[in-house]
Amino acid sequence: MRQSDLEKHNSGKTILDKTANFRPLVVGAPRSGFALLSSVIIHFLPLAPHDIGLRQEVLNILLRGVGDYVSNSIVERFTRHEITNDLLYNPNFRYLVGGPKWIPRDRQDDACFRKYIGVRGKGDFTLVMRLPREVLNLDAIVHSHTDPKLWLEHPGYVEYTKFASVRSPIDILNSSVFSLNALASEYIQKFIPPEQDNDTIRQDLALYKFTDLDFFEGLVKFLAGYFKEFMAVRDRYILMRWEDLISRPVPSILRLARESGILMSEEYASGIWRKLDHVNLTQAHKHNYRVGHGIVGGWKNWITNHHLQIIKDYGFEEHMIDLGYGKIEFLDESRYTPFQKKVSTCIEAGIVHTEFFDPDLFTFAFNKSNLVSDKFPFKRYRWREHTQIERSVFKDDALQNEIWDCAEQACAEIITMIGTYLQESYGLDKAGMLKLLDSLQKKNQQTLGNAVGKRYMMAFMEARALIKHEGWSYNTVAGVRKFAARVRRKLGRMAEGRSARGNVLEMPTDLPRLVSSEATCNIVEYQGKYYVLPHSLGPIEVDKNRVDKLPGVLVAQTREDAAIYAKAFAARQRKRSDGA
Repeated sequence: MRQSDLEKHNSGKTILDKTANFRPLVVGAPRSGFALLSSVIIHFLPLAPHDIGLRQEVLNILLRGVGDYVSNSIVERFTRHEITNDLLYNPNFRYLVGGPKWIPRDRQDDACFRKYIGVRGKGDFTLVMRLPREVLNLDAIVHSHTDPKLWLEHPGYVEYTKFASVRSPIDILNSSVFSLNALASEYIQKFIPPEQDNDTIRQDLALYKFTDLDFFEGLVKFLAGYFKEFMAVRDRYILMRWEDLISRPVPSILRLARESGILMSEEYASGIWRKLDHVNLTQAHKHNYRVGHGIVGGWKNWITNHHLQIIKDYGFEEHMIDLGYGKIEFLDESRYTPFQKKVSTCIEAGIVHTEFFDPDLFTFAFNKSNLVSDKFPFKRYRWREHTQIERSVFKDDALQNEIWDCAEQACAEIITMIGTYLQESYGLDKAGMLKLLDSLQKKNQQTLGNAVGKRYMMAFMEARALIKHEGWSYNTVAGVRKFAARVRRKLGRMAEGRSARGNVLEMPTDLPRLVSSEATCNIVEYQGKYYVLPHSLGPIEVDKNRVDKLPGVLVAQTREDAAIYAKAFAARQRKRSDGA
């Protein structure tokens, strides 16, 4: 499909009125440019009205107050077993809505969130949590790797502007083989000497994934299921081809904005791309981007004709033609790279390459998702009410089940509170909302309140302040800080940083941790402080850069101050935009 054809393909969509509420939703297969598209779209938010409503705003405040309870409970339980440094639980997954997410087809009022948890020497497992689907809006952009048809049909997302990323299936599969998941990334950061952290690790792991054709076929089969559903509905999404964004970034960004009904200058689009061009976009997961790669057609140096035949057998050629990639063309084997020759020799001899210098890293790097895994001996478990151990190679069943019990209980306590809020908050005026908050706070004090401590009280106070002062008409940083200080003074002399049970609530971390995406800013915790980073600045690594002098950045002492400032910052941006 030529670029002009792609524009025609998208031209039939309804263009938003520039005064309409812009609520974006992004769908895409893993490794299809999904994170890149989401990072582009998040820069659209300052340019359009983005109002999620008071009911959702209050829910988000409550979730920020209690959302860490699940991950803190899990970490605390591991700590009881003296597992601390060996725990692999990436900060991206400790965030309540972090990790892959989807709406289950049989329970469409819920949303599922997959967490990856491992321990050095013990293996790993995937834990899935099921929460009310409104929790998805804790992120500024609703996003998912699955079910492109469901998102179009779900009544809760009718008014959303829907985007989809797509990439040549061959490139997706090649990238999937070389990708390092967050568990492997954290393991490398903790236990592999920096001088060994290079592309050789990826290539050595890829030798297994390419030479075990059962594994490669599992990747292909999973992707084939996604493409079959996606291709039937692709004309209902604003489509971004990864290759177009890489080769023609500014025109592609401008087209996405135009199709969204958003006015954007070429200078603004250029600024977006300068921040996103071939950099890591997944924060604490520092190995999502393969340095030196991300090149259109780069797969030709790695994949072999054995893999192209499997891809063709699963019907991808038709999809590739429809998307403008053309037919599958087999490679000239006489021009194979040394890597391709090694892979091909192993396949021809029936040898699966399993040699690797670190068995733990090999285990953690093995795909636990985005793979049809019926040929692999994962332990699988049925759903409990709120959680499921989905796939496991964890060696200590007793410890695994103890962690599962802990997660189930913590989810149940959170759902008890937010479920009541969601059920009873429809149609309430301000007085009714305040009364409901009073009731919820008292009702859950002995469970969540005692466990979370100061943050619990702060969340309810911030929610009340939002209701009483709806609109966030704070026009200066000083005003925001003054308001935040007034809220904090009301807390009295509570024990600093500890709950009634004595559990540490906010421990400084050695790695930056995304706390939330609030209004038009990210809030990142690092070494006990909270950094408010406007989306317009693009991806920023606070552990490697001096960020406090950047425009719009605030370094706050509490997450509540950070959230208040983020809202005020967004309000000022909207006011300037309206004035323009």
